[in-house]
Order: sequence, then C-alpha cells, then structure tokens
Amino acid sequence: MAEPAGNNAPEPSQLFFGSALLAGACLGSSTPAITSVAGTHPAARLLSQEEPIATAGWEEAAAVAAARLREQPVVLVAGMTDVMPDGSPDADEPLKAVLERLEPPSDASLLGLLLPASLVTSRRHQGFRASVARRWRPISVIYSTGALPEVHPSEQLALLYLRSCTAKPRAVHVFRVPRTGRGTDLEQELTQLLAQPSGSTAHGYVLSQPWAAEANWRFDPSAAAPPPADRLEPDASTEVERPARTFGDLFERVRTIRKDAFPHLSQGAPGAVRLLRFRDFSDTGTLVPAEENDAVWAAIPQDRQLQAGDIVMQSVLHESATRGPAVAVIAPEDLPAALEGSMNLAFRLKQPVEEHHLRLLVAYLNSAVLQGYTAGGTIRRIQWKVLQSLALPAPDEALVDALDDLNEARQRTLAWHREATSLRQSSFTDRDREGARQRIIAEGRVLRLRVEAASQLDDASYIYRTTLPYPIALRWRDVEAKVSVDDEPGRAYQAALATAEILFCYCALVAAALAYWEGVTIPRMAAVRSRLTSGGTAPGFGDWVAVLQELPSAVRDLGLQSNHPLTEFTSFGADQDVLAARVRLYGQRNDEAHERRADELDLPGALQTALADLRFLLERALFLADLPLAHVTSVRWDALRKRASVDHHRLMGDHPIVPISALEQDHPGLEVGSLYVIDSERRFHLLRPFLTRQLCPRCRAWSTFHLDRTQKQDVLLKSLEHGHPLTVKDPSTRAALQHVGLL
Repeated sequence: MAEPAGNNAPEPSQLFFGSALLAGACLGSSTPAITSVAGTHPAARLLSQEEPIATAGWEEAAAVAAARLREQPVVLVAGMTDVMPDGSPDADEPLKAVLERLEPPSDASLLGLLLPASLVTSRRHQGFRASVARRWRPISVIYSTGALPEVHPSEQLALLYLRSCTAKPRAVHVFRVPRTGRGTDLEQELTQLLAQPSGSTAHGYVLSQPWAAEANWRFDPSAAAPPPADRLEPDASTEVERPARTFGDLFERVRTIRKDAFPHLSQGAPGAVRLLRFRDFSDTGTLVPAEENDAVWAAIPQDRQLQAGDIVMQSVLHESATRGPAVAVIAPEDLPAALEGSMNLAFRLKQPVEEHHLRLLVAYLNSAVLQGYTAGGTIRRIQWKVLQSLALPAPDEALVDALDDLNEARQRTLAWHREATSLRQSSFTDRDREGARQRIIAEGRVLRLRVEAASQLDDASYIYRTTLPYPIALRWRDVEAKVSVDDEPGRAYQAALATAEILFCYCALVAAALAYWEGVTIPRMAAVRSRLTSGGTAPGFGDWVAVLQELPSAVRDLGLQSNHPLTEFTSFGADQDVLAARVRLYGQRNDEAHERRADELDLPGALQTALADLRFLLERALFLADLPLAHVTSVRWDALRKRASVDHHRLMGDHPIVPISALEQDHPGLEVGSLYVIDSERRFHLLRPFLTRQLCPRCRAWSTFHLDRTQKQDVLLKSLEHGHPLTVKDPSTRAALQHVGLL
C-alpha cells in the first residue's frame, strides 16, 4: 500500500482500503474487481485502482458479480446507509436476496462484501450470516474503525472475503487495521498473517474454528488457533510478531546525552537544541516552558535528538515518593530537543499504537507501580534492564478518558491554587494599601465563589439535583422540598416512592432503546408488549425492575466494549445492593397502592428508610450524569467537511429551560425533535419511541413521555416528570411503537 507524500501519516481510510486490496490480491488470483451498487460510492473509489463498475441496484450488481466471478475476484460495495438505512432488522434483505441467488461459479471464486461490522457481529443480523453460510464460507475478515468519511468515525467496517462452501476448508484470517501506522509495516504484517496456518500477529489472528452462522463474528484475538509446538519458541531468524506484553516488547531505549558533551549555545542561535534536564519536568505530565526554567541549549547532532512521540521520564525516585517519576510525551512544539541522561531515560515505540493507548501507558508509568522496579537506598534509580520486564496494561479507551478527566480536574485546581497563592503573596507588596485591599477583595471574590461552588459537590443532594437527567432531578427536587416541610411526612413519603419508580422507569427504557439498536429484545419488554396489545394493565414498577434484572443475560453474548453505555445499565441491574434497596422500596410502594399505608406513628420511620434507600439508588445511578439526555433541535450538514453541527438542549439537572448546546458529528442522520443519550465518545443514541419529548397539554410544560397503555387506535403516553397523560391519535406514533416491538 502506498505511503502518502511528505511526512504525513496515512489516514485510516488509506490503511484500511490498502489492507483490503492486499488481502484480496493475496487470497485471489488477481486484484478484485470493485462493483458499486446503486451508483458509485466513495468506498468503491477508495478500493478500486481503476474506475469501479457502477450498477443501478442490487439485481444488476448480482448479475455483474456472477459474470465477473468466473474471471477474477469481486468486491460488492454499497453505501453504508443503503445497507442499513435505519437499523431495522429487515434492512439487510436486499443483500440477503443477492446472496441467495449468487452461486459460486467454482471453488476458487472469491467474493468480497464491504459491510457495517454490525451485520457480522449483531444478534439482530444472525439471519444475514445464515444467508451467507448457505453457499459461502468466510475465509478472511478485515476490520477497521473510522475508515469512511460518510459514516460516524466510531462505526466499524468489515470487508468479508468468501469462498464456496464446497471448497476445501481453510483457516479464517482476521485482521483489524489500526487508525495509525505505516502502510508498509501493515502490508508486511498482513502478508505474514495470511501465510500463517495458526497463531497471531500484532493486529490479527488465525481463527481456531470456522465461524458458525449463529456465532458473533466479532474481532476476538482470544479465539486464535495456537501455533504448532515447533513454533512456540522461534529462533532468532524467525520473525514472528506477537502482541506486546512488556515494556521491552513495545519500546526501545533512546540514547541520552551528557550535559557537557556538546558546546552550549544561546537560545535562538543557529543549530541550538534544547537539552532537557531533571528539573525541566513538571508534575502535570508536560515539560516546563523554556522561558520559565533557565533552559540549556546546545549544538546537538540530528541523530541524537528526540522525536515527536518519544517518552521521556525521570529515572530517580526518593524512597519516600508515593507516586512514579515525572513522565512526558515529546510533542512537535517541544522540538528540537535532546535528553540529558544522568537522571533521565527516553524511549521510542517499536510499532505504532493508538493515541489513547499511549496516554494510558504514560499514566501507568507515572503511577506508583515503578516503585517496585527501582534499585538503591534513599535515592532509588529506575534501570532500563529491569524496566524491560514491566508488564503493560492493555488498551482501554474508557479508562484513558476517565484519567484525562481526572488530570484536567487536577490541572484546574492547581491553577486556582497558584492564583490564590500569587494573590496572597502580593497582599503587602503594593504601596497603595487601600488599592491593594480593594484589589484583593475583588479578585479574591471569584476564587471564593469557585470554592463555594465546588464545595457544594460534597453535598450528594446537590449532585443529584444538578447532574442527573431532568425527569429524575426534578423528582428529587420535589422530594427535597416536601421533606423540608416537617408537618407533611405523608407527601414526602409518596414523592420518595414515586421518584424511585421513575428512576427505574427511565433506566429501563433507555436500556431497552440501547438494546434494540444492538439487536436484542429483553424478555420482559416482550411481556409488556403482549399486555399492552391485549388492552391489559399499564407497565409499572415491577416491569421496569424486571427489565434491568434481565438485561445482563440478554446482552451477555454481544461482546460490548467497556465504554458502551449498556455496560453501565447491566452493572446497575446486576448489583445485589441495588436489588435489596429496590425490594424494600417496591414493597413500600405496593403497600401504599393496596391500602396498607403506614400509620401516623410509623410514617416518620418509613420515610427515613425510603429516603435512605432512594439516596443509595441515586448514588449508584450517577453513571447517568455521564450519559446526558439531549433533545436535538437542528442538524446542519456540511457536505464539504463531511461534518454535521448538532444543536440540542442538554436536559440535565432540575431546570426545564436550558441554553442550546452544540456538538459536531460525522453522521448526518440525527432526527430533529427526538431524544438521545450522548455517550463518553460523544455518540448520539436514539431513544425514540421508547422516550419522547412533547408539550404536556395539562401543565403546558415540555415533558418526557413513555408508552402507558392503548385505547382502541389511540396511544396513551405518560409523563415521567408529573405523571400527566397524553393521548396521541397520530398513526405514525403507533407505527413507530410497533416497529420497535412495544406494540
């Protein structure tokens, strides 16, 4: 695969499509013919070295592919939104129909399909995989994320290469193209992988067993077939890459420089290179700016200088240190630079890694884990020969995001501390005492207000009221207001029980919406649908609890990434302490509904028990603060930049009126007027029709509604905020509820 001109790294699309073409050429008799379905799509142009074959639709594409397969490999390419226009379970029907008709001309025929990865990983599309398996057998899959500008950068693509089921069975080679790296290195690795009968490389593996149609065809290196016994210990001449596990696997040492090895220069002199010393490291993972630390400059040759992406760190720790050494990643703006080596070490990656993985490794080195890799007495040194055996953490983007948030919070509080210290130290240096007094009072006011605002976050009630989704935060504010009135414990008790039910209702419906888009139906939701369709009772507390309890088993086989929103809801549903609190609150709610109310003497104690359980549940549900509820108000698509500007109301906290927020997305298909949750990667997840935002006809306030029951052809909704009903006669609402299986 060709490298781009200049020093620019290849884009993810270049890496993916270059790897895809190489795999096709290695597996087939020649370079594949690219056939574009219903027009010429960007992906077809990226894949094809010549003008792709454009067809009018699936039927013509099937005919062209059938003819071409007799002569050369064929790759079918459709627009991603054409293959899965709305995520519905029947969106893959045209492709399934093509595969039903497309018979392999011979055992040597090679067919490629460029698909959204969900078609080969989602349970919803198991039928598609069954259609593939009737006549074809997967022999290689190339995965990539963010390779197509027309889809969201978090969406995963898969290029599936197939041979006839009657062909001689062979191993399945699975490869995931990283977002960054050198094209020539990936080409060499992929060629090596395709030649292996078993084992793995840094970015791929050979599948131990052929895939079954009912299986999840996701990227799973743990499924790799082990290499034969005679290859477990390769000799030095055998170049077999393996996933990096220790520091020495991933990094090589960079030579450092003695302080006086090269003549010193003044800053700005021709050829002046900054010589980084022990004192040039800050506590915040960066280098102290040259102008702030009496920097040293020297005439250092190019081959002894650092490069962007190198890791530099202090190699000396005091025995009383509670953290690791100061560590920094060299940024382009830090160059030219070299590292003085008496008390420092420098390392360079042997192979590219994801940017978030590099940040995780830096945080790991800065932790106390290196205390066990030092030698010496009071002053302890970190030695390279010992460091090479340090086990490294696996890539974890969600953990990196959390660490970044902590680091940002630390940086901000340190800035406040420096500002307060500077203001205090200047108190008596100004000759104008009255002017100094006024300045300190005025400038100190902002600092005091910051501290007061931050201190409120030690109050759990304030956190619930300001950071949880609007329907829950508003209900909690109502509880607080009624608890503050000492002579009305009954109203406060009712409000606390209602808030618990709304918390479970919101979590269950959001989880059901997320599960729907992953192709999963939660059994209790099917029971609710049956009851609603037959005109039975409205769903209640018990249903919402059951949905969350069934969720972990329902999504167990999806192979969700740790940062997927559903993982938080599954943890919440499986938490035994949450279960115990829920049982108590559900029992109290049942007693109130069936005339077994607490009397005046027992009511204060019952209220305190309910409040304690409710506070505990809200604390465990604080993950909702990281999944903002959003109402999209406008979407503006820029066709040139392939970016959408999304205006939305961020419905968090107890106030219904909030300013417009804006985010940029790479996907134009967001619905104006619909509710979404936004995850940690700023992806929007649609909640319609499980939850909708509409104007309440009773209180005239914008409210969050969910399905309550049906009445003939009318749909009756219910507000989470106030319990107000809303009758909807619009047939499209019923159709949407039927589409997702709620009716």
